[in-house]
Amino acid sequence: MTTTLNTSTIYKTLALLFISTGGLFALYYLIFDPQPYLNIQAGAFLDTVPIPFDWVQIGPISFPIQVDNYLVFQEFKTLAPAFHVTESLIYAGIVWLAVVSVLTLVTEFKKAYFILGGIIWIVLLTFSNFNGLNIGGQNANYPLIILLAGTLLPLIYFHLWGQKIHLAIKWLIIFVGTFSALAVLITQSPISNPGMYVSEHSLTIGFGLALAWVFWNGHGILSGIYILLARANRNLNLNITVQISLIALLYLGTLFIILLNLQGEVHLSIPAFSPLYLLLPLGVFGWISIGEKVSQSDELISTPAVIKALHLIGLGITLWLVWKLKLSGNQPAEELFKHLFVYTQLGFSFFFFIYLLANFMSVMNSGKAIDKILYKPYSLVYYHIRIGGLIVILVLITYTGGIVGVQANAMSSNILADYYYQVDKKLEASILYENAWMRYRKNPKAKFLTAHLLLELKQPTLARQHLEESFTESPQIDNIILLSDRLHQENKVFEAIYYLEKGLTIFPNEPHLSNNLSLLYTKVNKTSEALELMTNSESADPVVRSNLTALKTKLGQPEVSLTRNSDLISQINELAASNALANIPSEELLESLKEELQRETSPMLINAGWRNLMSEINRNNPSEDLHILDSIGQKPEMLAYLMPMQETAVIRSLAAGRVTEAVKNLNGLAFRNPKDAAYYLQLSGTILAQNLDFQKAAIEFIAAEEKGFQGFDTHHWSIFGLAGMPEKAVEIREKYQVLYPTYLTDEGPIVPEYLNMISRFHESSAQNLLSQWRTAEESALKTDIAIRIIVHKAHGLSQDDLKELEKYISGKIEANDDLKTFVDNPDLTDEASVVAFISWINSGEEPTANPYLSPLIISELHKVTDPLDQYEILNSATEFNHDPILWFNKIKAARESGLDNYADESLEILKQWVSEEELVRLQNLNY
Repeated sequence: MTTTLNTSTIYKTLALLFISTGGLFALYYLIFDPQPYLNIQAGAFLDTVPIPFDWVQIGPISFPIQVDNYLVFQEFKTLAPAFHVTESLIYAGIVWLAVVSVLTLVTEFKKAYFILGGIIWIVLLTFSNFNGLNIGGQNANYPLIILLAGTLLPLIYFHLWGQKIHLAIKWLIIFVGTFSALAVLITQSPISNPGMYVSEHSLTIGFGLALAWVFWNGHGILSGIYILLARANRNLNLNITVQISLIALLYLGTLFIILLNLQGEVHLSIPAFSPLYLLLPLGVFGWISIGEKVSQSDELISTPAVIKALHLIGLGITLWLVWKLKLSGNQPAEELFKHLFVYTQLGFSFFFFIYLLANFMSVMNSGKAIDKILYKPYSLVYYHIRIGGLIVILVLITYTGGIVGVQANAMSSNILADYYYQVDKKLEASILYENAWMRYRKNPKAKFLTAHLLLELKQPTLARQHLEESFTESPQIDNIILLSDRLHQENKVFEAIYYLEKGLTIFPNEPHLSNNLSLLYTKVNKTSEALELMTNSESADPVVRSNLTALKTKLGQPEVSLTRNSDLISQINELAASNALANIPSEELLESLKEELQRETSPMLINAGWRNLMSEINRNNPSEDLHILDSIGQKPEMLAYLMPMQETAVIRSLAAGRVTEAVKNLNGLAFRNPKDAAYYLQLSGTILAQNLDFQKAAIEFIAAEEKGFQGFDTHHWSIFGLAGMPEKAVEIREKYQVLYPTYLTDEGPIVPEYLNMISRFHESSAQNLLSQWRTAEESALKTDIAIRIIVHKAHGLSQDDLKELEKYISGKIEANDDLKTFVDNPDLTDEASVVAFISWINSGEEPTANPYLSPLIISELHKVTDPLDQYEILNSATEFNHDPILWFNKIKAARESGLDNYADESLEILKQWVSEEELVRLQNLNY
């Protein structure tokens, strides 16, 4: 029936699929992800940087309005390795399917080899530690007996009485027996998750099968190459003795270099690669060698088809083993496999080379079909290769100090520890991982998990000892990160820096270490070292690049990246850098960031992203943006960021020109959030000063100082002076070492005149301001006053007055069509004129949003006829603005609404800054 193995398309397809998938997975982890157990993630935290949201220029006084933008820094942290439950179960399934296939083929063996195969299977099961399933008692033999019964009974039956049964039937029955035995073990075991126990310990079975294949194909590469050379040399009479000798010496030399590299005791300048890369060529050349062997000899363990099938199954299970070893991080098992693989290749290849020279050197260069007699006769001479190879293997084991025994011991400890780790038995897992590492130092996952589990078990001192021991004896990046992070949490920053610095001497330019060290340097004010370290990093890691952008911005050296970053954090930092430079960000960046925020789930990043997005002047109606911010802020997960989100809403309102709303909300935030009240109050004061309300601004600054604000500067001194508080100005200058403004040394009367006019600008009448302006000396400040008179007092001027001001302004600066349109028809009831006025001053779409823009307040009055509605508009504006005309209209609207008490009260307040003569003039004019 085994002839079907040669002809079955299904068999060939399954074999190809089995080998190709295993090979692809193995190569992926060998090349791209050699330590998949590592779980180094970037943990993000926020910092703030003040950015110039707007700029205030009041004659010789200038200062920025600054709001906070967020910078997102990312610090690498080592987390617990992920559970690969699904992958573990898949591998176990593959192993047991391979077992069923191999056992099925063993039934086709000759008697002696069948007995030998059965003995090997019993030994392999014995060493697989399935007795740990504790069926019938602690480490009782019942699991082993059940597995032996389920696998060997059908095996013996088929060999003795079922030779004529179809191979597929045999496979199916052995499959049922094997998996029934496994099902019994899993259902009857009292331990936690016995299925996981079986799947983890299936690694031993897979390891044994792969190791048997490696021993079997010991000289496969060299013999396969020789066969190809012999075929190529037919009838050519070339000297292939030299060729195969050079190839053999090169291959054996490479293996010896790999062995020295595995030992780690001799560091050669010659690069060495992982011997696992040789598995694929071994499979290919071994297939060629076995093909010749089965065609030349009758003294085989079974039919050629069975032997070839075993080769393919062995190659596949070996490649899948590499995948499993890499995925599980069982380094002792990987090292054991590498060592034994190199030993077998060195031993068997060396003696095969001797076999070639001793038996075929005389005819090797004849050009005859030497490949056809390579294994003929299949006699004692050939078996000398195996015996000699085994002797070399024993010599190499002795040479390496019997390290394979230690590796095997640590391998089994790691397997059991992985089981306990995945069933959340942390204490047992930590003990086993610790023992595994103590036996074999090249075991990074075991050492990391020992420390990590001890931290989870609330034993930080012992965990630190393990991490320090790892740093001294066997440094590894994940443990250095974990150790420095732990020291940082304990406020031992300089110790954390020490280990990161030493780590970089061991692993130069390692991006995770250099990134974390840069952040710690910043914390201890080593800003230049931090920036240099991160700038000189050769890593293309987006985390490092994003942190560099954030760090430069934090240190006052913002740069906008020329390359577009796709991740959210990089875009947040890029926008902060752009805002810090007062640049207009690209629409592409803004749209991309909005799209990323729609998909983001982290409250911290959502908060940071929207803040930076809203930190630019945008006079469009903010209602949609405010609705978005409000809906985000109402989500339960955003509770911790409620205040910052409300602050973002204030910034958006201010960007749209909603001064009333912004100032009131800032005061509300200061009341609800006392620890940040100083920041909110000083920002409110700055906004009021920008709108020439110096008295209210000074009051806000005093309140901010009471809450802890200390960032007083020259412009604060000027604002207290303009507010009529010279004593307070002297106090802050002396207390905070504030410098005098440079304009005090300017010659001429224009600056004092300007400051005198501007200090009571809103309280003054338009005509008085115009009279003072006409007598002022020629200067840029006179142009400034002319513009402000139109902006704030146009409602109190005639058309001729406005044209006079417009002509003067156009003569000094570039003429403006919107200004000319307005002064040609300064009718505040005319929509076109009002639109032109709004466009000129760029105040936004809402006329009453800024209470200090008196002409727009008056224009809004004409849109309502109900005196009570007019009173509400004016009452809201006069909470801030002391413009006499607004107050007079407020009194008038109150009386018309029957609110005489409010009218009388407002009149008494108005008399505080308006003379009797001015009141009479206001009453005689019809506004």
